[in-house]
Amino acid sequence: MLSTSWFFSRKIGIDLGTANTLIYVKGRGIVLKEPSVVAVRKDTGQVLDVGTRAQKMIGRVPENITIIRPMRDGVVSNFDITKKMLREFISRVYPRRFPFPLQAVVSVSLDVTEIEKKAVLEAVRQAGARAVYLVENSIAGAVGINLPIEENEAIMLVDIGGGTSEAAVITLGGIVSKNCVRLGGEQFNSAIRHYIRKKYNFLVGERTAEEVKIKIGSALHTPGKQQLEVRGTDLMRRMPGKLILDSWEITDVLSELVASIIQAIKKTLEATPVELINDIIANGIIMTGGGALLKDLHRAITKETKIAVSLAENPLDSVAIGTGKMLSSLEMLKKLA
Repeated sequence: MLSTSWFFSRKIGIDLGTANTLIYVKGRGIVLKEPSVVAVRKDTGQVLDVGTRAQKMIGRVPENITIIRPMRDGVVSNFDITKKMLREFISRVYPRRFPFPLQAVVSVSLDVTEIEKKAVLEAVRQAGARAVYLVENSIAGAVGINLPIEENEAIMLVDIGGGTSEAAVITLGGIVSKNCVRLGGEQFNSAIRHYIRKKYNFLVGERTAEEVKIKIGSALHTPGKQQLEVRGTDLMRRMPGKLILDSWEITDVLSELVASIIQAIKKTLEATPVELINDIIANGIIMTGGGALLKDLHRAITKETKIAVSLAENPLDSVAIGTGKMLSSLEMLKKLA
């Protein structure tokens, strides 16, 4: 039950993602968007930096410093570091001098277990929140892009994040069918790195793999091959080197992961009551999340499902915006959180 203190508190929405953490403050919008990355001293456990500054250290740190991603596959994988990361992010948004208690709405994956939910709740509480309310990514994303989820009409949303991809059919304020696979943009990057190392005996960093994905990655082969020069380490010579990659080979690398996402969408459609299918065909499938930006992914899904797919106007921020909108409506929060 929501306490009356809700009305006299600082309120934030948190999109706690595998790749990035976003914080929405009521009345201010999204005020923080940082990578979910922490730099830690190995000997003392001291947190040296968090977010963008920690991400810039990847591949550049000495042996006594380690770079940790405390969120994996959409869930907390390192409780203590997640707590410290959130505490730092929240302190940037709300300095400790603010007297009112902190209350938070946090988005979680459809696939989280009760134990994983408790880990999120406890991490956010120990980071400074007095009360924490959880909402599924799909619900928050739908609210964030103003979909009429409380009406008697089905809407299908596909959210592709850094570590999870989930499909959900929503009507009357609830989820009637869903499916989730624990893969997303981070797995795309890892697959590219693994392929380059295996085929070319060439090592590239995480940021380079992401650049390859963004610049020449695609869910479908397109006429004309694009090429991209990357730099890394030639493992045969154990020396710095250059390598030319083409878009078709990267499409092949990503094809299995794309197929898994499409299979999750198909399973969701198969589990959807037949009375709702016409609504989905009429409204189409809406995609959110950073992974949804992969070139031609919407076309690949349309090709397999025969249903039109569109990209949300602001796919990277829609979940965070949704948690923020729920902060403004006590009635909505009671129904959905």
